[in-house]
Amino acid sequence: MAKGSIKRVAAGNAAALRLLAIGFVLVNTIHLLLTFGVFKVRGWRPIVLYVGTEAIAAALALVLVRMASTGQDLSQEGLTAYMFDVIYVTWFVHVMTAVVSCHFWWVYIVILLPFVFKGKSPFSRASTTEAGPAAAAPEPAVSKRQAKAQKRVQRGGAGAQVRRR
Repeated sequence: MAKGSIKRVAAGNAAALRLLAIGFVLVNTIHLLLTFGVFKVRGWRPIVLYVGTEAIAAALALVLVRMASTGQDLSQEGLTAYMFDVIYVTWFVHVMTAVVSCHFWWVYIVILLPFVFKGKSPFSRASTTEAGPAAAAPEPAVSKRQAKAQKRVQRGGAGAQVRRR
């Protein structure tokens, strides 16, 4: 049973790594040929942006390759999926800047803002220092049924008993 799971993870990892290799070759070929060959873009800015974003994607791909070589499942949720998302967005930005417009580099701001502001929205007016740390804690979600039961308990009326499991 365990060997079947290991084989399934290994096959999934091999397919993911194949997709990464084909994607990197295809996207970088398209970007380099169109940007610097056909359209002959000049200047230092497109080169710096391309090299910087490609370095981020390549570093993430190397981390994913190392994870696959140790037997970890690359189809997990969480950080692994986020690494794939950053790589896919990098590919999207590279193709779109080569084909449509150089303004697609701004898509990376959408990705990097949560890291720069540590999950807080840079566009919100109130900060946690103004409102205090107690205001930053979110209220737990309560269903309608739970809210009604809480009101009954507070009133002390009929049916105010709370079931224990």
